[in-house]
Amino acid sequence: MSQSAIRWEQDADQIVTLILDDPTQSANTMNALYQQSMAETVKRLQEEKKNIRGVIITSAKKTFFAGGDLKMLIQAQPEHAAEIAAGVDEIKRQLRVIETLGVPVVAAMNGTALGGGLEIALACHHRIALDDTRAEYGLPEVTLGLLPGGGGVVRVVRMLGIQNALMNVLMQGQRMKAAKAKEVGLIDDLASSTDDMMTKAKVWIGAHPQAKQPWDLSGYKMPGGTPSTPALAMNLPAFPSNLRKQLKGAHAHYPAPAAIMAAAVEGAQVDVDNAFKIEGRYFVKLATGAVSKNMIKAFFFDLQKINAGGSRPSSTECPPVECRKVGILGAGMMGQGIAYVSAMAGIDVVLLDTDQAAAERGRQYSRQLLDKRVSKGRMNAEKAAVTLNRIVATTEYAQLADCDLVIEAVFENRQIKADVTEKVAAVARKDLLMASNTSTLPISSLAHAYPRPERFIGLH
Repeated sequence: MSQSAIRWEQDADQIVTLILDDPTQSANTMNALYQQSMAETVKRLQEEKKNIRGVIITSAKKTFFAGGDLKMLIQAQPEHAAEIAAGVDEIKRQLRVIETLGVPVVAAMNGTALGGGLEIALACHHRIALDDTRAEYGLPEVTLGLLPGGGGVVRVVRMLGIQNALMNVLMQGQRMKAAKAKEVGLIDDLASSTDDMMTKAKVWIGAHPQAKQPWDLSGYKMPGGTPSTPALAMNLPAFPSNLRKQLKGAHAHYPAPAAIMAAAVEGAQVDVDNAFKIEGRYFVKLATGAVSKNMIKAFFFDLQKINAGGSRPSSTECPPVECRKVGILGAGMMGQGIAYVSAMAGIDVVLLDTDQAAAERGRQYSRQLLDKRVSKGRMNAEKAAVTLNRIVATTEYAQLADCDLVIEAVFENRQIKADVTEKVAAVARKDLLMASNTSTLPISSLAHAYPRPERFIGLH
């Protein structure tokens, strides 16, 4: 193979460092190049293990490893089930070789490790992460309609126990900072720098020459017990009903949480290798289903496109609006918060409510926040006064006449929203940008109350 996603370096102490570095993309993923590279790497590790004291797995990228190849998964169809099953089985075989190699293996994570990236680390005997608040760790597959298919369910259950694994890692797909991941038990140690991380990895290898995974030791007992343990067995029947409550009746539309729960519980009743097979069956069923593809498209590819500005109109279609003065309808929790951040941004604010006292209370909210900033030395009193004076509390719609933007933040009642929108239209400039802060009502329908619906937007 002309290219490899894994570089092999070996020092004089017979410690091999495997550097994950896909030359074809900016982040490491479990694409075809990685899978072929890892297959060749584990073969070499087996052939040369007599001359190896330990292994460190790290990355040359800004992140450790981004996870599975979503470009491949979004194309998966039911007729591809056998092919996908073979692929995930091979990934798990490779990681199983690493954890049963007979020498200590350390994951030195220099950045974010999510999904498949963390699964690589979980196959190592010790995990060290750079203490960088920008990095995230976790198994978020459930948020894409999937479950961790590279051994993540099996290993986390055996590390943390069924209940902790489900609640703290798998069912909600939490993304954690390094310190939190260490607290949960996914990470063993933190490092202050890359050099510190590599030094700690080598020291750990020297101190643990016979390292094994806990579940490969004789006498291993699963934390919290197995499904046959009386205390856990008594609670297990409540798990599905709790899941239905959590999903508020939508469990039939989101099969991943139930599949994760089943894979965890069923896998805990058998040995590791059979648990991998159970995990794999559930993964393939999810990966070839429609729900996961829809979620991957919506929450990954479409979201990336949106964040990159893909859905924004051009400047010729919609000229930029310079907002010097904003009107806010409703001085409740949302309205008063919008007033504060607008004033802090140097924008003049008209805070309007049906009652003058209510409008003044909304302004008072900003006064309290500004006073707190002054008391903590984050702002001087003069600047706080100038900021507060940008906010005018009123009941008069006429004061909105020269606003560049008006944001409606009243109750989630369609008729009330329509009434205040019509009152704004009666005094507003023709080029006013009208916005609704609604979180539940369709913007297109609310825009019917405004005479220029093309100038009506959602802003939340």
